Amino acid sequence: MKKILLILLLGISLSAFGKKLYMGTNAEFVPYEYLENGQLKGFDIELMEAVGNELGYEIVWTNMGFDGLLPALQMKKIDGVIAGMAPTPEREKAVSFSMPYMLVSSNEHYVLVNNNSKLTDKNELKNKKVGVQIGTIQEEFTKSLGGIPVLYDGWTGAIMDLSQGKIDGVIIADVTGDKFLNNIEGIKKIDTVIDSNPGAAIAFRKNDPIVSKVNDAINSLNKNGKYLEILKKYFPEKVEGYKKLNF
Repeated sequence: MKKILLILLLGISLSAFGKKLYMGTNAEFVPYEYLENGQLKGFDIELMEAVGNELGYEIVWTNMGFDGLLPALQMKKIDGVIAGMAPTPEREKAVSFSMPYMLVSSNEHYVLVNNNSKLTDKNELKNKKVGVQIGTIQEEFTKSLGGIPVLYDGWTGAIMDLSQGKIDGVIIADVTGDKFLNNIEGIKKIDTVIDSNPGAAIAFRKNDPIVSKVNDAINSLNKNGKYLEILKKYFPEKVEGYKKLNF
């Protein structure tokens, strides 16, 4: 009788705690993920929490440097990564990605320069030093424009060096760029780079079966209106692009 009772209590205990999914992020990318009063906030954070609810997982977060996320995933220190990460061919050799979760028609990235710069066009970045966060899609944009990527652990360092004239430019996502333009003196926007195929996706270990479940959850959130609710909160200016793609 005691053994049966113990088994029942154990079952109740396990049910109460549920399954856990350990996710890594880099809280340097407003409004995708950032820290507010020591708490993780942002579009990626709320989306992943909603995915967890759909699948019955408690999400346990680890905040770390962007360039350490995939190594941590491969070393099984975390189960997945969501950090505005693009599924480049090189990354896809090492990990498996979910479907793209930015369900909008396009994304803009700002070209920022120092107020004293004579640059007026993104094509003038050729052979110029361009600050970007290491491992991001903006690094690829810089290379495609012929610029020289100067790599930073986070965007703040790149922006501060730009404001002090230590680098020639920065390429950064539009909403994140707006935050810096509104709060940091000495920088200005001169151009945009259009990403017509926004590809941020959630990374998991190679061939992890959870990928298909996460895809189903994202599609479910899109259908039941939760995705749009989160998008409106963090990217109100992208709602029209979402409607063009989805309706």
